[in-house]
Amino acid sequence: MPRIKSTYDVFLSYASDLRGQARVIIKKFAAAKLTVFAPSEIGPGYNIVEETWQALAESWAVVVLIKPGTMPPLAAIEIGAASAWQKPVYILTEGKGEYHLPVYILKYAVFKISEIGKVIELISNGLNPLNDEQREALVEGYVRLHVPTDRLLREPASIERLRTILRRESGVSIPGERIMQELLRLRKRGKLPRVRRSG
Repeated sequence: MPRIKSTYDVFLSYASDLRGQARVIIKKFAAAKLTVFAPSEIGPGYNIVEETWQALAESWAVVVLIKPGTMPPLAAIEIGAASAWQKPVYILTEGKGEYHLPVYILKYAVFKISEIGKVIELISNGLNPLNDEQREALVEGYVRLHVPTDRLLREPASIERLRTILRRESGVSIPGERIMQELLRLRKRGKLPRVRRSG
């Protein structure tokens, strides 16, 4: 089964009945030179679950588009994963009406869909590339940690251990939300050493 080789800045989550609005948002992100992954846009022949999980892990920020009513269960799962990986999460609301949102949503920034420009600005300002020193330290710390990327995806605590190694051994501080994104990008480019599973 083929794998999608693109990397993403933004993971966009939305219900199928908001596809039209989502495509408008995707175009606005593209105009700002931000690449977007949208699960519902995956073509035939791909493993939807695997591609979605990988894209969620490597994206810098997660944007969730919702309409009045109850938040879809899948969106709640995606927000939970993004939170565990310390990623910025932005909620976009579409339409007037009553929103029945979980209490934990209050800790995230909520914008009307007409305010997408503000979200794009926030994401663009936070998306600073790693320099060569940081990237080299990340690879060395990853090898020292000896935990494969597929396990890191499931173990947020291991990401914190890697951050500690980077600070202690190299004096380099990389935000937790950037670590998986950078490691997965390096792996896709064939620049990440393989480590054997342990434990």
